[in-house]
Amino acid sequence: MNSTRQPTSRTKRAFTIVELLVVISIIAILLSVLSVGIIQAGKSARQTKALSNLKQVATAWTQYANQNDDRAIPGYMDDATQAAFKIKVRDRDGNRVQPEFCRTYAFRLLPFLEHDRSLMYDYLADYEQTSTIPPAEIAANPAFGYNAFYLGGWWTTAPGQTDEGVGGPRMRFSGTGYFKAPGNLVQRQEMVARSLSQIQRPSDMVVFGSSYAAQPGFFKNPDELARGSAWIVPSRLATTEIWAASDGTSFNTMQVPGTLVDARQLGEIWAALLGSQGPRTRQSVVLTQGGAGMDVFVAQSVPLRRIKNTVPTVRADLSTEPQGLRDLMNQSRWMNNAGYSEDPVRFSHPDG
Repeated sequence: MNSTRQPTSRTKRAFTIVELLVVISIIAILLSVLSVGIIQAGKSARQTKALSNLKQVATAWTQYANQNDDRAIPGYMDDATQAAFKIKVRDRDGNRVQPEFCRTYAFRLLPFLEHDRSLMYDYLADYEQTSTIPPAEIAANPAFGYNAFYLGGWWTTAPGQTDEGVGGPRMRFSGTGYFKAPGNLVQRQEMVARSLSQIQRPSDMVVFGSSYAAQPGFFKNPDELARGSAWIVPSRLATTEIWAASDGTSFNTMQVPGTLVDARQLGEIWAALLGSQGPRTRQSVVLTQGGAGMDVFVAQSVPLRRIKNTVPTVRADLSTEPQGLRDLMNQSRWMNNAGYSEDPVRFSHPDG
């Protein structure tokens, strides 16, 4: 007896639209996570490179001191001061660099870096080769600012004065003393470390850090494309509030008495960067808390969060560290005597 076998049919099941959407969503999420990871890895690599460059620049800074009787390289010297100190700087080819470009540290330190400009200027994308960067930009816009007011010193000579005349070159903040507490002035104390041996806490003292010339305002996000500046200042310069770590929320307001710094006193390079600003009188300053951003109160060269929300720094013991803005408000990171203050964050000294 023949039996007829009924053929079995298998139904082919396709993906539903919902399932396709789920799969596409999962792939999109994975791609976004992967891209974020790649971006963060790239930032970490650039941060690591910046710290490596900083250490090499600081090593050159110590080599300068070794060849100059332990003296720290001056942070700023106007043309008359250079003439009085008989400063002559030469480039890789042996040609003399004009004094106007040697006021800041860059050209004076480059010989100790074997004239390798890439360590301080690779961040500039405008030039195919670092050898084509104009001298004015070399002087004004290295990637790293020097703690110029408190290491080596900020030197100027009044018109008509020479090293043989009355006064001669003068260093700002020299011997001004400091306020151990409000109204409690410790007199005739040196605020500037002229030599490396005078640095009391090398593991704390910031020598170089990412810096840029900032106008007053609130700045929240890091700026990887910002032009660097040749010096960097603490949150308070003498008695003038310069900047503060901030989350953008005001907590209280204070009055800064007296005349604030005149941009023209900082030299012609600064005037060219920001324009001449006349003296400013009593000003209302908003004190803020938090570390998400920075409030800048006075036009100055301030710490720059170039890549992440931290500032790459190198200290006098050649250790490197990305430091937060709130940490950098501790003025013992910038000068010797702030460590003796009852409140190193609010530390100040006479303008002098």
